Amino acid sequence: MGLFDFITGGEEGQLRRHAKRMTNINAQQEDRHGSAHWLAENGSPPAINGLLGRFGVSLDSQMKDVAEKALVFDLLVDLGPKTVEPSREWLRTHSHLAMPIRLIEHFEGQDGAVATLLDLLARENDPFKTEKKRQILIKLAEARDPRIVPGVLLVLTDFDEGVRYAAVEALLAQDDPGTREPLAAHLADPEEDSNRLRTRIAGAFQQRRWSVAPHTATILARLPHGWQIVGDQFVPA
Repeated sequence: MGLFDFITGGEEGQLRRHAKRMTNINAQQEDRHGSAHWLAENGSPPAINGLLGRFGVSLDSQMKDVAEKALVFDLLVDLGPKTVEPSREWLRTHSHLAMPIRLIEHFEGQDGAVATLLDLLARENDPFKTEKKRQILIKLAEARDPRIVPGVLLVLTDFDEGVRYAAVEALLAQDDPGTREPLAAHLADPEEDSNRLRTRIAGAFQQRRWSVAPHTATILARLPHGWQIVGDQFVPA
């Protein structure tokens, strides 16, 4: 070990210092940029994790924040497909999804992005930490993939109303007739007390001319506000 390595703690010490600087929003921007380029040149898994850390914090200036995250994204892209697995690992313990998912999609297409999101969704089991689950569902609603419906149906009865609503949106976004029955059954579920959610489903059923059978009688007993059923279909009240 040379004198410089001894003073700086060697490569491992430099890695820690540059990675820490990436998440320090009070550091000078040029210093963070310098650390980003150092980590990209190093290119090791710990260095990639250091770069990914920048996606977990935000600057007060949205314009500067977006530009800096774009710089880090481009550096990660230049490092190639070896950034994909570290991105997946990082996502399992962080809630800022957009840029790492975009990175995975860059190398593996929508197929890889959806697989990653569904894996993350299945791992989110804490009923008191719902925001990440909701964000995953919002991202899934942007994709069209046959794997999404079975994956999302598992959280349709989540404790959190925001999660359930995002699940409904993700299901409806698939434009899959196979979602008709489970959504009708959910409308008939007496445990579902969100009128916002029930109204959203009713509007989608009316727009798509979907029947609520065989749950007509149960749904009639507690119609969503502003809706009625004629035959087996929703119409505005």
